[in-house]
Amino acid sequence: MLVLFMNGCSQPLERGKQVREFTFTDQHDQPFSSKELSGSPWIADFIFTNCTTVCPTLTSEMADLQAELKDQDIEMNFVSFTVDPNTDTPAVLKDYIANFTDDESNWHFLTGYSQQEFEAFAREEFQTFVLKHKSSTQVVHGTNFYLLDSEGYILKEYNFSNESYKEELLADLNRMK
Repeated sequence: MLVLFMNGCSQPLERGKQVREFTFTDQHDQPFSSKELSGSPWIADFIFTNCTTVCPTLTSEMADLQAELKDQDIEMNFVSFTVDPNTDTPAVLKDYIANFTDDESNWHFLTGYSQQEFEAFAREEFQTFVLKHKSSTQVVHGTNFYLLDSEGYILKEYNFSNESYKEELLADLNRMK
């Protein structure tokens, strides 16, 4: 009871940077605009499909979040930006998401930009890094989840490897109500 009281009295989340409008291509090979996210909060992350390290775990965590929030009737969109757009075509992304969930209704895997364009987008909009060395198939990139409000403002970053990130995220979502 005390925890609920304390959460109810806590300060609202502070808005950070507003992510600029974008239109990319989703896993269905359709244009997807940030305007389609307007009206509900969303969680973003950065992945690529031939990742040999953290991306499968990151995507699995996102799938768990999607299911958990749906079970709690919390309206949320999920956006996974590929950091390897030359490899991750819409068809490749469609196959990749099928390994983690059969519910694509609110999860958008995005591509349709050049490597250079996306490296700048990640740096300027999310203040994170993306770096693909020409001699490697792997991409170095940030691995946080980003919570954005219904107007595209970044509210908070979560380190998914922190065991308490999910509890913290759920508490923050309750603060947004």
